[in-house]
Amino acid sequence: MHTRVLTVRRATAALVCAAAMVSLAACKSGTGAAGSAGGSTPSKSTEASPAAEPNGIEKLSAKEIYDSGHKANAAAGSFRERMTRGDTKTDMLLSATECVGTVKMSKGTFQVVRKGNDVWAKPDSAIVKEFNSELGANTLTADKWLHGTPSNPLMKGFASWCHQEQFTAPDTLDAGNKVTKGKVATVDGRQAVPVVMTAKGDSVTWYVATTGKPYYFKQASSREDMQNLVYSDFGKPVGAQAPSGPVEEAPKQ
Repeated sequence: MHTRVLTVRRATAALVCAAAMVSLAACKSGTGAAGSAGGSTPSKSTEASPAAEPNGIEKLSAKEIYDSGHKANAAAGSFRERMTRGDTKTDMLLSATECVGTVKMSKGTFQVVRKGNDVWAKPDSAIVKEFNSELGANTLTADKWLHGTPSNPLMKGFASWCHQEQFTAPDTLDAGNKVTKGKVATVDGRQAVPVVMTAKGDSVTWYVATTGKPYYFKQASSREDMQNLVYSDFGKPVGAQAPSGPVEEAPKQ
């Protein structure tokens, strides 16, 4: 039994590692990410409303802008998060307790749904083939929903892409991080103030809205192995539901 636990966890390890958010600080120091970025889903999109009033966020320091933007995202309660990093793309609707979305990687694609402590995932044939090869048995079936909880290593791996800590523990910049504040500009159709971190010729920029709620709605990175992020649909209900059709219980530990 102990051997099987290790085997399942080893087969899932690449899935979990790929889900990790990569920060410029982590790439520079190797000590881990400074924090995660992201969020998604209340009722307004990131596009500015004609009636949106200036919020004055640009008058704060760079650290205060960064921290306030992440806090605003968390306070929204939900949002849509779209991420690209190298050959990986995700599209997620998120809240602190729900997640619905799709993850596309070089090794395959899967859909994931989380509602409370229940997790469902639907891996394609490429992911199933790799997993079964690692286990040395045809344990999973392609294009069928699996069900389990985060206590199951495999389901924990799928659910790790949801990054729901953005609501429960919104990121803040460490005092030691050197960031600068840019000038207000129009970004993706709305007024925003950029906060920029640079290191060894690489950079990451976070954009925070200067009208309406000070949402952090975009991250742009200069490195292919770092994520680019777009947040929208702040406050829109996620509406996660158990999938219809055949559902299999995830393989035990």
